[in-house]
Amino acid sequence: MSVTRTAHGAQVKIAVSVAALAAGSLILTACGGSGDGASKLDGTYYVKDVNGTSELGQLVVKGNSVSHHEYTCDGVYEKPGVTSTGEFNKDQSQIIWTVAGEDSRNQRTGSESVSTSATSISISGSAYIRDDSDAGNALLGGFKAECQK
Repeated sequence: MSVTRTAHGAQVKIAVSVAALAAGSLILTACGGSGDGASKLDGTYYVKDVNGTSELGQLVVKGNSVSHHEYTCDGVYEKPGVTSTGEFNKDQSQIIWTVAGEDSRNQRTGSESVSTSATSISISGSAYIRDDSDAGNALLGGFKAECQK
C-alpha cells in the first residue's frame, strides 16, 4: 500500500512540475515576442489626400515589411494606382523604401522618418490611421462618401 502512495505522490509531483514548466514557458514566450519588433504594428492604416492629392493612401504593415498603395475613387479596394514597398529600420524610426511604384507621382523613395502610436503611424508628418479604429472607420467612411458624389 505504501508503494501505491509513493507512486501516486511521485505522479502528482511530476504533473505539478510539468505544469509549472509549461506555464513558465508561456510567460517567457509572451514576454519575448516574435523578435521582429514590428509585430505590434501589424495592420492596415489609411491617410486621406496622400502626397497632396485627393487620393487615399494605404499602408500595410506585416512584421518589418511595409507596402504603400494609393487609390483613387474609382480604384478603392481594386488595383492601386501607385504601390511601393519597404522595411522598417532596426529601431523603427524610419522606413527604407526598397521598391518604388511605377507612377511618376510616387514620393516613396529613399527613407522617411516614422513615429508610431497605438492607432497610427506617422510618416514624414502624415498620420496614417489604423483601419479598425474609430478614426480609421470615419476616415474610410468619409472617403467613400466623397467618392459617391
